[in-house]
Amino acid sequence: MHTSRRTLVLFPVVALLLSACGGADDPVDAATSAPSLASLQPANAAIGVDPGTPVVLRFNHAMMTGMEMLVVVHEGSVTGAVVAATATWSADRTVLTLNPQVPMKRSTTHVVHLSPSLQDTAGRMIDMSSATMMGGQTVSGSMMGGGSMMNGQWGPGMMGAGWQAPNGTLGMIFTFTTS
Repeated sequence: MHTSRRTLVLFPVVALLLSACGGADDPVDAATSAPSLASLQPANAAIGVDPGTPVVLRFNHAMMTGMEMLVVVHEGSVTGAVVAATATWSADRTVLTLNPQVPMKRSTTHVVHLSPSLQDTAGRMIDMSSATMMGGQTVSGSMMGGGSMMNGQWGPGMMGAGWQAPNGTLGMIFTFTTS
């Protein structure tokens, strides 16, 4: 009898603690917070990555249709050639998988570039602060070969509108090196 009473007493306390510790996936949080990157594979600075490995990004909110166009994998640097990939979303639109159409170049640094214009299904812009904590680096105009866009473009094959945040930054990058 004494054990049953403890269970009944502890149950409300445990329920209260769990509700107070809700994370970014908590409906109350998701209704008011900006989306962010929750994880990235391969991880930033990973080495020896299999060239056929997909790039997998998990977000803490369901993302808006078309956002796959604002995530690009480059060879070498943020201005390098774009790796042709097929983009697919999980059913709940929180996981984006980029499968290279052909294996990536071996022994090559690759850059995953996220636009600052990524939005969740409610139209909220992404908060890149979590990406910084995962090793992401803010992209500046000087990294793109200049300080500003001309006619909405950086140059042949480069990103145009949607890649420059109001503060002038050009998104976030992560790197990994293939084996």
